[in-house]
Amino acid sequence: MKIALNEIWNFLKMVNSKEEGWSYSLCAGKVKIDSITTETMLALKDDDSYDTELLPSLFTFREILWQPDVFTEASMSVPSLRILKAFCDEACTELEQNDRASNQIYIPLIKGIGACSAKAMKALEKEKADVKKILGDFRTCAFPVIKFFIYHPKNRQDYYQDALNRLNYAVKIMLTQFYGRYTELKDPYWKVSFSKSKTKKDTEPKEKEQ
Repeated sequence: MKIALNEIWNFLKMVNSKEEGWSYSLCAGKVKIDSITTETMLALKDDDSYDTELLPSLFTFREILWQPDVFTEASMSVPSLRILKAFCDEACTELEQNDRASNQIYIPLIKGIGACSAKAMKALEKEKADVKKILGDFRTCAFPVIKFFIYHPKNRQDYYQDALNRLNYAVKIMLTQFYGRYTELKDPYWKVSFSKSKTKKDTEPKEKEQ
């Protein structure tokens, strides 16, 4: 069952959290995280340890993700991408040092942004690189992950609104300057499945009839 990003919280209210068999997957573009438990989902919703500075650090302060095309040479975009990639690596290293359940979701997502940055850097280093096409692909790649963090339930309201405004602006720039198409922008979503465990009676071998 496919559920929109923010609709999942209403769904969780209807689920018996003690009932075994529920499994969740997060699909955010090329990043897919499987086998997420109900407990982890609830931990994500009520994550008081969530770093509210993560959203501005990943997106709001990263002009490479939303500003218009102001560079005349491919090499001029590389430093911003390299800094973003380094931030992602450092953030993941820090998150990996503790075992909070929600980190199993945050880490692959942040690594996904880092991977998008690395791919763009490599493409820009090629001779006659098409800067607009490369940066357009980079932003399209990062879009689902950025949208996940924008709609995180523990965000500060002012950070959320600022980031949402910039994302809307980024979409406009992608469509008008970076050869993007609206259909290429994929919203993140959840996949929910339920597997009824077999009872002990079902799994016990039947006695042979005498």
